[in-house]
Amino acid sequence: MSNGRTLHDVLGDLDEVIARARDEHSPIGIFPAMYRCVTAEIHDAVRTGFFDDNQRLEHLAVVFADRYLDAWRQWESGNHPTASWEVAFAAAEDGRRRTIAQHLFAGMNAHINLDLGIAAADVSGGRMEETHDDFLRVDDILFARINALQDTLGTVSRRMAWVDRLGLFLDERIMRIAIGSARDRAWDLAVDLTTRTGAAEEIIAARDRETADFGTAILGGNSMVRFLSRVVCRAEPRDVTKALDAFAAG
Repeated sequence: MSNGRTLHDVLGDLDEVIARARDEHSPIGIFPAMYRCVTAEIHDAVRTGFFDDNQRLEHLAVVFADRYLDAWRQWESGNHPTASWEVAFAAAEDGRRRTIAQHLFAGMNAHINLDLGIAAADVSGGRMEETHDDFLRVDDILFARINALQDTLGTVSRRMAWVDRLGLFLDERIMRIAIGSARDRAWDLAVDLTTRTGAAEEIIAARDRETADFGTAILGGNSMVRFLSRVVCRAEPRDVTKALDAFAAG
């Protein structure tokens, strides 16, 4: 594990982040509330021997989660995390109303498109091919949660449920493709980092800029996204704790 840490430790840390966000009524807690659900399922899968190498997969999951937790702590202490996370965190505190889905996807963008590849490279020991099958097995867990994610969003966002029923961007097939594509790109980043070790800093900086730009687009970087955001926000609760409760129940 990372410094002896386990996924049980990670779950406790995520609980602290969520509790603080609840106390502050901050949308910064939306991503970790969802992420905790996924991490708990991976924790259970490790304990039941779901993966080929459960110890290594847990190590990856801990290193991966700690990248988010470290970024959050940097932000909370007034320092600068990666640009990808700074975009997501700043949007949670700038006073502008955004949809629950926007905050959620901005966090997923930073964590999958940047953090995952770096974490996978860090724990691979340069032997990426040995970790690929278990990396793909995590996809199975994520894809199994898509319906639950849609249902959770629908309970706190009537118009998001309406968008889902129309089969727009929250359609299950589209979400599978989007998440799968992001994880494929994370894998490619990890391979790149382990094969071009002398260029790692440059590779990470370029991916961080690209991911931050995409996060800006998710959060309202064009007129259509801003329009849809305004429409959906009108039917969402202003109190973010309702969304946190929905993820906890899910």
